[in-house]
Amino acid sequence: MNELMTTAAENLRKNGFEVYTVATADEAKAMALSLIGGGWSVGVGGSMTIRQLGLVEALEEKGHNVWWHWTSPEEKPIVWNNARNADVYLASANALTRAGQLVNIDGTGNRVASMIHGPAAVLTVVGSQKIVEGGITAAIGRIKQAACPPNASRLGLNTPCAKEGKCDEANCGDDCMCRAITVTNRPLRGQRYIVILAEEAIGY
Repeated sequence: MNELMTTAAENLRKNGFEVYTVATADEAKAMALSLIGGGWSVGVGGSMTIRQLGLVEALEEKGHNVWWHWTSPEEKPIVWNNARNADVYLASANALTRAGQLVNIDGTGNRVASMIHGPAAVLTVVGSQKIVEGGITAAIGRIKQAACPPNASRLGLNTPCAKEGKCDEANCGDDCMCRAITVTNRPLRGQRYIVILAEEAIGY
């Protein structure tokens, strides 16, 4: 574990997060499954990290009721509402600062809203490539350079980052996905907030 990841983990703990560090994606998946209680309902935010880990399938095999708008057959508003009211909300973060701040950008708002209000527990899995040396400005820069372009391309959005691979927010148009930015400095009052940090790169 490198110095940046070690420091970010230490600062997350100082800020009140429950933190686990692992080396590989497989270890991150196993850790997440071990921390989700039997019978818990699970909400899931739009996350390539969670998809790459195969956590939804593993949870469903264990008998959990999983609400995820990428796979659930119900209409999105119903899925979003049920996910927000689940026992635990499962997601990643777009960036993590050295100081232990989780930074996210969202276009619809269901993911960031559920990460800060609703479920009693939030569990995020974060690959070490998402940790930035600087603060919030560096985190937002990392998101717009490394996360937004592949996500916008995957979604087929008509944005400069999808077409040219770089952010041009002034000319983003209606498909812009950078509509809300959240910075989580500490877990919200009464909230259990778990962060699994993996040395292996996972997601965008």
